[in-house]
Amino acid sequence: MPVLKASTKRLDHPYEPGEWVVIRRLASMGSLNTNETSASAARRLTEYGRYLASAIESWSYPEPVTIDTIAGIPNKNGDREGGLDPRSAGWLIKEISAFEDGDRTPAALLAGSSPSTAS
Repeated sequence: MPVLKASTKRLDHPYEPGEWVVIRRLASMGSLNTNETSASAARRLTEYGRYLASAIESWSYPEPVTIDTIAGIPNKNGDREGGLDPRSAGWLIKEISAFEDGDRTPAALLAGSSPSTAS
């Protein structure tokens, strides 16, 4: 029987010393499709916000982890204002993807298997 890997990981923010984020695995959510060129910018921001809000368990900031905190608050035109800066959002998306993909390599899967089930 495979041993499950840790489901959360604490990351120190590379651009803001002293700040941190705890991310979690998103087994049921899948990966974020960043190649969606036909969607509006507001829709893409909402999808990024939903993805990040689902993957972030907690952080060192006083604001709660919500789609609006991450992607910004929709204005009357439907555009989002505020939210995470693009550099931080990009860093988090890469870290979350790497954390998710870490268990999908054959070596990682075998490393978590007991001797009776590893082949």
